[in-house]
Amino acid sequence: MTAKPPHNGLEVSQANFSLFTSWQMCDACGLPPHVIPIVRDGDGRPQTKKLLTCSGCKSAAYHDATCQRSHWTSGHKKECKELKSALRPLNDLLTWYAKYEEARSSFSDNCTDCKRVTTWWDQHDFDGMDASKFKNYNQLWKQSVQNWKKQEYLIAMEGFQRSLQPFSSAWETYITSTRAESKVIARKYIEDDKYSKFIEQSFILARRLLFCSYCELDGGQVDIARDRMVQCISILITIFEPSLVKHESTIELMDDAWMELMLSMEEIPQHRAIARHVAKLAILTHSCRWTDPMQRPGYMARCPLKSIPHTATEKHPQWCTTLEQNWESIVKEYKKLASHNLQSFSDVGSGERGSGHDDHKVVTGTSWKEYVLFGTGAKNSDADAPLTKGLLRKHVPDAVSLAEQGGGEVIFSRLAPKTRIEAHCGPTNLRWTAHLGLVIPGDGSKCRIRVGMQWHSWEPGKILLFDDSFEHEVHNDTDEERVVLLLRVWHPELSGKPAMRNEFLMEAMVKKEEAVNKRYHPPLQPKLRLLGF
Repeated sequence: MTAKPPHNGLEVSQANFSLFTSWQMCDACGLPPHVIPIVRDGDGRPQTKKLLTCSGCKSAAYHDATCQRSHWTSGHKKECKELKSALRPLNDLLTWYAKYEEARSSFSDNCTDCKRVTTWWDQHDFDGMDASKFKNYNQLWKQSVQNWKKQEYLIAMEGFQRSLQPFSSAWETYITSTRAESKVIARKYIEDDKYSKFIEQSFILARRLLFCSYCELDGGQVDIARDRMVQCISILITIFEPSLVKHESTIELMDDAWMELMLSMEEIPQHRAIARHVAKLAILTHSCRWTDPMQRPGYMARCPLKSIPHTATEKHPQWCTTLEQNWESIVKEYKKLASHNLQSFSDVGSGERGSGHDDHKVVTGTSWKEYVLFGTGAKNSDADAPLTKGLLRKHVPDAVSLAEQGGGEVIFSRLAPKTRIEAHCGPTNLRWTAHLGLVIPGDGSKCRIRVGMQWHSWEPGKILLFDDSFEHEVHNDTDEERVVLLLRVWHPELSGKPAMRNEFLMEAMVKKEEAVNKRYHPPLQPKLRLLGF
């Protein structure tokens, strides 16, 4: 009996498996694409001229050569080199995929018992790497796991890296070879059990690569970790086959790898733009719940929730109007609180509340401070802000319950002059965020927030309602502070559905705990046997 050839789950052409290109803002002047006079699309809307992309880093866009020169001389020359270096693992993955597609398409579709595939990690692709050497490397991994269990972490880490070194060398050789020299192997799938064993063994190798990358990231070895993650992804793309039992496990592992790769970019300010490239490629592999490269939270609800970066004023729920009608009383209460309890305002991300422990990493400039009204860190009584808390309890109970369940505190948020919150995505799409403007600088062009691709400015007494799982950033380039009442509410499609909300919230918490556990439990079983047939 012959085994079926591997089925590629991507179903995407090589041309489409590419980096993010939908830039909507010129990095030099900060303006959107120019409108093309007269020309309109099928719906009668004016068409815009697509922005040019930097040929080096692929992560900056411009209207024309003049804008590009301006951005280059103002600092992009240095940034470009840094971004280009960080982009290398993704370029390696694209190089691999091009060869992979070439190999897959080189056989006739009529061939039912053979397929041309690129298994760069196969033992036959290593010069002089015989079975005994592979056995030694597998034994080294198992011994390193035992060292890990003894809490001899540095010794274990060294062993993990040594056991994977042959695969790192094979990947580098394969990526840097020319098309004529690349090792593309014609396979004949004979017995089903041998093919299944190959899939299982490759899956275990992918798990080991990802676990080692977790350790390397935690140890500051970012470049090596990213290389391992794209190696892991390439293996999973190759072995992906919906008919196999391990289909769901393959999808889950690939999702973990994409998520970690994306986070590794967002953790470093100079690399954050590349997170969009990672998200786009991840979406194309159908292994994650993301649908938009600009919306990449750590947890996406498994049932589709309507994704809108910003909600227009005319579509605001009634509680927005109620808070706006009472904004003057709220701002008076804030000012009284600030004048008498300024020491009670803590730095965002200081660890004094239940969520947002990493928020300080996206702050540049003077300071971003908060006073917690509901949630971890809040006072047990309403004496500090009786009117504000009373209004929220009566008119926005969702915000109060969400905060008390750990879904995001309700706070007075103070952003100091000359301070920015860099681009990032919120942790989940289960909630929306609202800002009620309290103390707003006069120059709206210098104090604003971008959600998705659009910039918005606050107004005193008005609410901005948006989905913070979309990429967003805040600029306060004025000499005045900006203060808003910040609250989170359940996504409107979850409104009045407590059972569904609790189910999703529990799933998000479980997945968060699982993500932490995966970093501390090295994979061992089943054993990784020799690769190949």
